[in-house]
Amino acid sequence: MLQLNCPHCQAILSVPPSQAGAISECSRCGGKFLVPVPMARSPEASAADASNHRAMDSEYRDFVDKKLAAGICGILLGGFGVHKFLLGLNNAGLIMLAVSLSGLVVGPCLILPLFGPAIMGVIGLIEGIIYLTKSQDGFYQTYSVEKKEWF
Repeated sequence: MLQLNCPHCQAILSVPPSQAGAISECSRCGGKFLVPVPMARSPEASAADASNHRAMDSEYRDFVDKKLAAGICGILLGGFGVHKFLLGLNNAGLIMLAVSLSGLVVGPCLILPLFGPAIMGVIGLIEGIIYLTKSQDGFYQTYSVEKKEWF
């Protein structure tokens, strides 16, 4: 059994080795996390092969490949939620798009709705910077496993 700490509540968990590289759920807090792949201990096995096991997983690789595009879209087009749609966070993307478009449509009539697109643009800028500065493992854990929609 693998012994590890839950990244959410720090509870000590026992996970079977067959779960390595898979998404698991904490029995204490219910938080989802990616079970790390243990390093190979035999001299014949390559340490690089063991550490790259998760990177070879197509779901992980496909999601992490979106990191750069989502970061750039967040910085340049963040007000419209394009970066959210790229990551599959459609509800948050629709909220950003609706606030921005409604502010642009109603904005010329009233001054107050113009703040909506500006606020969405700032949120997109901040999220784009966060995406680009996160590690690949942190990016995958936060936005694919936990499905965190905001910041």
